[in-house]
Amino acid sequence: MSINVTIKNGKLIKKPLELQDLTLGKYACGSLDEYGRNTGEIKDGDIVIYDPKAIGRGITVRAWSANVTEEIWLMANNLATGRDMELFYEVIKNVMHVWKAKSFEQEDAVYSEADIDRLCSEQRRFALKYMAGLDRMTQNSKSDYVTIYCAMLPIDVDVRLLQKFGMEEDEEGLKKYLHELQSKDVYYAVPYIYRCKQKENAFFGNFTVTSETDTIFPRVAKTPFGFRNPATGKNLECDFFTVSLFSLKQDRAVGRMSFEDFVRLAGIEDCQPFDKTHVILKGLSEEKMAELANSEHKDPLAD
Repeated sequence: MSINVTIKNGKLIKKPLELQDLTLGKYACGSLDEYGRNTGEIKDGDIVIYDPKAIGRGITVRAWSANVTEEIWLMANNLATGRDMELFYEVIKNVMHVWKAKSFEQEDAVYSEADIDRLCSEQRRFALKYMAGLDRMTQNSKSDYVTIYCAMLPIDVDVRLLQKFGMEEDEEGLKKYLHELQSKDVYYAVPYIYRCKQKENAFFGNFTVTSETDTIFPRVAKTPFGFRNPATGKNLECDFFTVSLFSLKQDRAVGRMSFEDFVRLAGIEDCQPFDKTHVILKGLSEEKMAELANSEHKDPLAD
């Protein structure tokens, strides 16, 4: 669920909207890759704007380009922090001033600047109410976590934790939780998808772990959300997952094994938790990488 806003340029001579009109010179921005990780790059297309001092879900600028002159589309998620909502409406107000717009559209209704404070308060209350009732909304999925696509990376949050934030109206708690996780200097591991040569129309996912690099690593491998099978157009499913071991010292991959073997040999279950489904794997030394590479394990691609 999201809140969508359209602002149209009210000036007679329409000049392009500048990026600083959206960041106000104090917010950060970047684009997300197909895994939901912030690349830090600014390019044509959707970009995310967020407060680097309170990194939450941020807000999305749809179809951004340096040539936007007629109208701009902004989006915020319903399940967001209070700070995200404040940022959302602050940016709306600034764009209205820059473009001399007397109104904006939100979900097919027209509002003026005088409505902004009220709308912001309403959306903040709605977010808390939404979180408080998450147990009822997720009971059919039989999942005990919700994946929140945030400004920097996806976070799998325990439903009970989100419900607690909502029931206690703890905006500050949610803000601190999301900021703490996203401000860590760690690599978020994702499976790159490849076709299996051994089996027609089959796919596998490969994670890479690099020596001396702290890594957010999943307890259980799963196919990334939104990936499609090019042959059928349906959701893609991986037949298996592997992990490649990359040595910085040797500047090459020194081994590969099944995901299950890596989880066992690297002691993933003993690592510090990150979110509901991930841990923080402390950077493996070159010696540990060599030990894993030379251990008894299975490489599914060698079959």
